[in-house]
Amino acid sequence: MFAIEQSGTGSAVLFIHGFCQSSAYWAPTVARVAKSGAGALAPDLPGFGASARERGPYTMAALADALAAELDARRLPKAVVVGGSMGGVVAQHLVLRHPDRVERLLLVATGGLTANEALALEKVGALAAATWNEETVTPIVDGFFHRRPPDAELAQYRRIALSASHPAAVEAARSNAGNRTLDLLRAVRVPTLIIQGRHDRARPPQQGVDMRERIAGSRLEILEDSGHTPHLEQAEDFHALALPFLLGKL
Repeated sequence: MFAIEQSGTGSAVLFIHGFCQSSAYWAPTVARVAKSGAGALAPDLPGFGASARERGPYTMAALADALAAELDARRLPKAVVVGGSMGGVVAQHLVLRHPDRVERLLLVATGGLTANEALALEKVGALAAATWNEETVTPIVDGFFHRRPPDAELAQYRRIALSASHPAAVEAARSNAGNRTLDLLRAVRVPTLIIQGRHDRARPPQQGVDMRERIAGSRLEILEDSGHTPHLEQAEDFHALALPFLLGKL
């Protein structure tokens, strides 16, 4: 599994990217964590980015298990886990399936339940039938942002999306649509921070409220000028919240 990796002291921070994304989305945060002296690991999930040829299955649970195996391969007994969007769903499965591997949990722009599963599955069907090209991924990428990034950045994000395996994207999207981890989150016993974007159309703030109500002792922060990628859209505000938590300074 391809990964951006930085060595450091203490527990490594594991970053999990979202649907049709890659480790590149977390690269700026990896750099900030590394600057602090902590270790960081941002893989491309199987089926996505530079790991597009990695075998599945590509369900949320299977991706979580693949990350646990990756921690084993790197001899990392535990990690501080960060998951954004679909990566946040994978992170939920990781902490539920492998609770001894997670030291702290940061959930970003994610949720434990798909609000309209029927509509989500209808979109999966359309995705499966579509030709895997720029026209198909453009609305996916556009949906990540409240304010449109510069054209050159959007073009790069579209290239990242297209680097995914089409079958992996379809299987992951179908699994994500049917995800039902919300009430299972009552079992989470690690310190948890939840960050949502006020203008996130895919995972609105209420989904953060729902998770906070189920994870004992968790904290919810809402970034007021962000959509589905608050770590990129409001980078300074996001990192002011996230870094002290990730580094165990809160």
